[in-house]
Amino acid sequence: MKKCGLEKGSAVTQTVLMAAMLVFVILPVFSAVIEKYILMEKARIIRDSVDMTNISAYNALSCTDLGKVRIEAGRSEILEIYRQMLSANLRLRDDLEPGPDSVAEARVEVLSLEIFTDSFPVQCPDGVSITRPAVHSSICVPVRPSLYRSVILKMLGKDYIEIIVHVDTEIPVNN
Repeated sequence: MKKCGLEKGSAVTQTVLMAAMLVFVILPVFSAVIEKYILMEKARIIRDSVDMTNISAYNALSCTDLGKVRIEAGRSEILEIYRQMLSANLRLRDDLEPGPDSVAEARVEVLSLEIFTDSFPVQCPDGVSITRPAVHSSICVPVRPSLYRSVILKMLGKDYIEIIVHVDTEIPVNN
């Protein structure tokens, strides 16, 4: 008859293997999922803030500006209004550097800003078709990962993940 019990020392081996699986497999997978969720939530917060900034910048324009077909951000007053609104919504300083309690970890960069008021349909610079009055904006926001990705980024020589947010905000029109 063969004995059906565990051999001496196999319980210790099983415990060590289970602990190794917990530390090297289960916890990293769990942390990667949680970190992905945190980054997605930061991107949502940024997208909502940019959406509100687009509406605020449109409302701050003068009537002579609104009569134009396409307003690009090359004009300093439009870009300055946009930067002030973006600073308030993302809790940034005036130079777009992060302030206390900001989602951004480094200087935010406005990549493009255009306002479309007529001659539809048109294409925004990122290729999206616009059929109504809208404000197009793209910004780059550096965020720092919180768990294991920060170690990986440091090995690659980077400190931040750059989230590029593209938002086309349609402006409600009274018909």
